[in-house]
Amino acid sequence: MPNIKFDSCNQKEDIKRNLEIINLEYEKIKDYVNLEIFSFEQLDERQVGFSTDIDGNSLVTNEEATWNDNWIVIAYETLCGDPIIIELNEDGYPVSRLMHGMDNWDSGSFLADSMESFLNIFKDIGWFLAEKQVLGRKQTIQNKELKALVNNILEKNKFVDFEIWESLLNPLFDIAEECEEVLDTKVKEMKKEGKKITEIASLLNIQPKDVYEYIKKI
Repeated sequence: MPNIKFDSCNQKEDIKRNLEIINLEYEKIKDYVNLEIFSFEQLDERQVGFSTDIDGNSLVTNEEATWNDNWIVIAYETLCGDPIIIELNEDGYPVSRLMHGMDNWDSGSFLADSMESFLNIFKDIGWFLAEKQVLGRKQTIQNKELKALVNNILEKNKFVDFEIWESLLNPLFDIAEECEEVLDTKVKEMKKEGKKITEIASLLNIQPKDVYEYIKKI
């Protein structure tokens, strides 16, 4: 079994604490993100195939675009199986997704400035789910609201692309698309019944300007 080499006991405890808190928030949103987060106790075994082989031999070399000894896999993206890493040699341990299957580890996407920022992103997603009552499917969510959520993530984290978090939040975007289709149908039906824009908005719990946008499609 491979052993991760931390710089100090303090670093080890810091990462363990951060990962435990991240997992607590992840449990609240796991059905709505294309991610699986590992526990601290799983980290050693999850480095197999990246920093070490199955026998515990190091796969780290001095060759260009190979695995970096400062990278630790803490999660993976569930659609393609790409590893999510933290960087031990950077302040706050930035979080990135690396692309596998490229014959090198030179391609990837930045996810968060630090583990703390990664945690705060999960909290923001959890607050969004609570506010919109998504868990009970009691309230409609719209594509523009999800885009605003992603843009909020981008504002708090440098160098993060919209597309990566849009992909990771794909389950929520799918729900939003379903909601949009239902709203479109309901607005059309209510308009045919002669209901006014403000009345439709009140009944569907959306803004009048949104009702107007649906009506424009008719």
